[in-house]
Amino acid sequence: MRSRNSSSLESHFAGLLRRLAGNGSPELGLAAALVARQVAQGHICLDLQEFAGREIARPDGGTALCPVEEEWIDALQKSGVVGAVDEWKPLILDPPLLYLQRYWQYEQEVADFILARGSMRPADFDGERLAQGLARLFPQADPQETEPDWQKEAAHKALSSRFCVISGGPGTGKTTTVARILALFCELGATEESGRILLAAPTGKAAARLQEAIRQARTGLNCAPEVKAAIPETAVTLHRLLGSSPHGRRYQRKNLLPASLVVVDEASMVDLPLMAWLMTALPEKCTLLLLGDQHQLSSVQPGAVLGDICRGLRQGGADRSLAELRKSYRFPSGSGIGALSRMVYGGDGEGALAVLQDDNFPDVSWFDMGADPDQLRRRLLAAIGRHHQRTSRATTPAEALAAMGEFAVLSALRGGPFGVEQINLQAAEMLSPSGGGHFHGRPVMVTSNDYGLQLYNGDTGLILQDGQAAGQLRAFFPAGSGVRRLLPARLPAHETAFAVTVHKSQGSEFAHVLLILPAGSSPVLCRELVYTGITRATRSVEVWGDRNTFLEAIKSPTRRRSGLVKALAG
Repeated sequence: MRSRNSSSLESHFAGLLRRLAGNGSPELGLAAALVARQVAQGHICLDLQEFAGREIARPDGGTALCPVEEEWIDALQKSGVVGAVDEWKPLILDPPLLYLQRYWQYEQEVADFILARGSMRPADFDGERLAQGLARLFPQADPQETEPDWQKEAAHKALSSRFCVISGGPGTGKTTTVARILALFCELGATEESGRILLAAPTGKAAARLQEAIRQARTGLNCAPEVKAAIPETAVTLHRLLGSSPHGRRYQRKNLLPASLVVVDEASMVDLPLMAWLMTALPEKCTLLLLGDQHQLSSVQPGAVLGDICRGLRQGGADRSLAELRKSYRFPSGSGIGALSRMVYGGDGEGALAVLQDDNFPDVSWFDMGADPDQLRRRLLAAIGRHHQRTSRATTPAEALAAMGEFAVLSALRGGPFGVEQINLQAAEMLSPSGGGHFHGRPVMVTSNDYGLQLYNGDTGLILQDGQAAGQLRAFFPAGSGVRRLLPARLPAHETAFAVTVHKSQGSEFAHVLLILPAGSSPVLCRELVYTGITRATRSVEVWGDRNTFLEAIKSPTRRRSGLVKALAG
């Protein structure tokens, strides 16, 4: 069901286009309303072929029958406000795809960048020196090993062109690989020509995780001290990297970012407009390296950019620009989480259920949501209560924060009886002496960025009694190898976080995960959501759900309409 605001936007946009066209045809109004609807739902464009001849809901609440494709395209081409790909009109038609002008532009900027940079060699490319460095930093651990060294291959691709994607699931060693790539990049002198190495991620939380991972990996590198010193220590959000502010954008096409290499982690969370902005802000001699898991959830904003890029490069045979890490060091062959994740992203729902219910995989389990709701709620709150005891009884804030990462309740939904809002409300009522507000052991999640406090949307911390402040409550957050404390009143916008949505959990890891899926169908339920939820766990995962709903979700991969795959595949 669409919101009243989205329906109103569709109606106003359709009316605007018809007025610009001089009271244009009903076919134009219908197409304009549908393209606005598609973008609001995360698509980049409208596929006329998909809707032609179908009855659809109109913004005013009625229904309308879409024309057949040929008649629809003919009417749009005659409207005067729909242009071909080389024209500047409000809507762009690349049959059968219809775009808002700006989204057509974003898509072309991304495709053009990838096709151009992927075929560029770095200046003064020295294959022999690169091979020697790869042999040193990626030594063969077992001479009998027949499987390729996927990390070494990824590093070779990343250092052989101006653009590369490294995709891999949890535990495949993306950041370990990147740390070695950075060392080789510095050794080969690639930073001398055009500037700095910059590290970024879509969110502050993801940037902090990348920063810490690179710091840890850097210490064990087999390279000179001066090379380690040249590897950057700081990662920032993409918006901060590009200089986003209320006054505009600092770095863009007319003022390029001074960099020789930009590394972006958690690239699956980057939407199309942001990816286009980044790519158009990079100088010609800058290399872009994207890291992520193509099977994870996409951005909440329009586009499934990382997935589209991987599919397009794979279909086009551009192996030089795409590296896939296929060996998990976290989940060995006997791991239930590993087997479950493979079944889920492979679309095998029955196989996934079999793994969840197989006693040979003690690290995964299934709990049917068909039980009495009150019994389910008591079971859930008991699990939250046990975890709360572990965090609130810790002897130091650092120990409490470490304990916090041992367990997480993840829900597919915010609303509903088992959505995060109700779970957090009931848990707070149970555990808070006053039934709410700040209390010892309360987990909190920041919901807005505060650059002054260096707290970002998605950061999680704990409210604890502070032994250094006579037992008064303070908010504690991880900070590198230590902790940060601040007055609860100084916290930016935040919420209780006994449970978080799967979307908000992206980029996080927990030893044990309890994943709750709704008992009925929901538009947010999809294969990628289930995969993302289960792969947040490092040691065990328990899935609560309804069998039929679970199977339906696994059969429903996210399909966001765009032309990027076609543009990259050629």
